[in-house]
Amino acid sequence: MKKFSLFFIGIFAIIALAACGKSLDKSEVLSKSIEESKKIESYSMDMTMGMEIMGMKQSIEITGDITNNPNTMYVKTDMGMLGMDFEVYANEDEAYMSMDGQWVKQNLEDLGMTGFEQINEEELEKLKKFEEHFEMEEEKDQYILTLSGDNEEYIELVEDYMFSSMGDDLAGDDEILATLMESLKINKFELVIYVDKETFHQTKETFNIELEIEESGMTMAMKMDGEVTLSNINKVDPIEIPAEVIENAVSEDEISSLFEDEFDSFVEETYTLDELKDLASYEIPEPAQLPDGYVFTEGYYEEELELVSLSYEKDLENWIYVEINPVDVYSLSDMEGDPITVNGSEGLLYEEEDFHSVMWEQDGLLVDLSVSSTELTTEQVQEIAESF
Repeated sequence: MKKFSLFFIGIFAIIALAACGKSLDKSEVLSKSIEESKKIESYSMDMTMGMEIMGMKQSIEITGDITNNPNTMYVKTDMGMLGMDFEVYANEDEAYMSMDGQWVKQNLEDLGMTGFEQINEEELEKLKKFEEHFEMEEEKDQYILTLSGDNEEYIELVEDYMFSSMGDDLAGDDEILATLMESLKINKFELVIYVDKETFHQTKETFNIELEIEESGMTMAMKMDGEVTLSNINKVDPIEIPAEVIENAVSEDEISSLFEDEFDSFVEETYTLDELKDLASYEIPEPAQLPDGYVFTEGYYEEELELVSLSYEKDLENWIYVEINPVDVYSLSDMEGDPITVNGSEGLLYEEEDFHSVMWEQDGLLVDLSVSSTELTTEQVQEIAESF
């Protein structure tokens, strides 16, 4: 009898455990993860984002620590190929940003920081609208929620990633943003959210987006992909702004005056072909063949990247722009397009309606020939490239 009693106790225990461990569906997991994310008090963030438009690639890396109550943060941003990076320290009262090696005291609103809710509740709530479209799978210690397709309804989710890649001035202009979003077409959207089974914190998110942007009769392809990881959740101590940052910082007015002087001198810095040849450390390749009506208008030189730019124009709608730099700065592997051959060398061709870009390497240089024209065909653009 005792054996039977133990047997039934075991059965009831198994049933009880099964009831306690009842699987959650995707809607429950998504809702619980959103609610738990809103409660997060501090965390470390690591974000990588890649963007490609018209064959040109750009990357952004952001790392940092953020706390709430008190509100403090330290964030470092690296803009990849643009050669820009900056750091920000902030608390509820003040913010400091490093610009070109100089710390600048800034207004929180000017940095787009009206609050420290970096885990945006509004963006989280948007996900609930699409909970039926999510697919869910489970791994040992996490739920994986995937949202994918080309549904135009996803455009409001795409907005958040678009704004992350834009400057504060543009991201704050509602009229420009409205026009931009109306011109977008989604070809691919994939969002994957990783949720910790124990805490229901969203610990990682990956995204892969392919878009088309229609502007002035032209269609441009754009791709974005990235990964955001949260760690040290509720374990980050409030960030103190270092004394040397505060002591060495200048005001916005002081730095603005300095940048205005530098910008004015940069804008005026255009060169003739002969002047560019004196500045460049390499022999500048030039097109030996140009269509009728196109003339050289001006050139530019960027010393740090050893970048030479040549501009040729016929009118406002028809122009040719050539960029040349050593391959150890940018190379063909940094670009994207359809494979072609230019003077016996491997090259890439990128096309979008009235815009063509041909890229190839010669004599240790990367040459990027961009042509915007309502008249020239792909074959004619390739002939220009062959004439270098």
